[in-house]
Amino acid sequence: MATSSESEKKKVKVGIPRALHFYRYFPFWKKLLEELDVELVLSPPTNRQIVEEGVTHGFGELCIPMKIYYGQVLRLVKDHPDLDYIFVPRYVSEDKESYFCPKFLSLPDVIKILDDIPKILNFEVNVKEFPIATSAIELGKELGKNQAKSLNAYRAAQKYFDEYHEFLRQGVSVNYGLRLAQRNIPFKIPKKKHTGDIRFLLLGHAYNIFDTFINLDFQKKLLDHGVEILTIENLPEFIFKEPVIVNPWGAKLQNYWKHEEEIMQSIRYFLRKGRDEIDGVIFLISFACGPDSLISELIKRDMKVVGLPFLEITMDEHSGEAGMLTRIESFVEMVRRKRKKLGLSPREKTKIKSAQGV
Repeated sequence: MATSSESEKKKVKVGIPRALHFYRYFPFWKKLLEELDVELVLSPPTNRQIVEEGVTHGFGELCIPMKIYYGQVLRLVKDHPDLDYIFVPRYVSEDKESYFCPKFLSLPDVIKILDDIPKILNFEVNVKEFPIATSAIELGKELGKNQAKSLNAYRAAQKYFDEYHEFLRQGVSVNYGLRLAQRNIPFKIPKKKHTGDIRFLLLGHAYNIFDTFINLDFQKKLLDHGVEILTIENLPEFIFKEPVIVNPWGAKLQNYWKHEEEIMQSIRYFLRKGRDEIDGVIFLISFACGPDSLISELIKRDMKVVGLPFLEITMDEHSGEAGMLTRIESFVEMVRRKRKKLGLSPREKTKIKSAQGV
């Protein structure tokens, strides 16, 4: 039987669903909460049962990543009935020029109406209204920590997150980085790095690209076909400093949504300076994602102008592996034939010139 002193030392147990912003911010969350003396519990990787549970509880108009979030929350509660909190952050804005998708703005509100859900531990990111450090202080207060402890936790988390991003910019897969963070292993470049004869830029939100169940392990299929992969997370930081002007010749329009802005900034780099660095572009989109559908049309037109092969793949809970594999094989074969017809790819020519010091 535990003594009263042992009970007092028992850590608060907080569950984190493995969905949505998990694939983007988990290292930051983990460091922040552990510095606040929290015991973290993760839901398992997405599987068929989790998807089916989420589809049952989510209404039809929701995108599949949101339905998965429902399923992950319900699995977390079922597997760990002793949770004190579920961590459901509210992401409104990370800079003063754009917003996150409404599903992130309302996430804590829609989750707390589910049956038998523990108390929601919120963490609101809204730099239009207040600094993120203020949110960390409020989070610490909810967990019984003073302001100094909370600020120190925030600084440690931000430092760790910066190291994580620098690690990814060296070409490492996000899934590999997340595994190291989860196991508290130092960030170290793996000895074996996959190289292919062609390189694709793989676009899309992190929860579409790195949830290997819902995208049917898309990256592995590309790797098996000799394709080297770049994602947004691997690109240098300077690419994301300048906003994209959608219509420079008329009314100067900027992207309203944070994620779509990052995708467009990536594409702008490869349209201008980095055109010779890739052989094609693939865009993974969730069915019913309006902003992605809009920018996909813009990207498709740009790719046609510069002659870069482009493939859009839309995913939902009904996506079939055979159909996706056929599209990948066809696209890869088309790109290889085009390159063979043209001789050396622009990327190979650039490598040769670099080696010759030209």
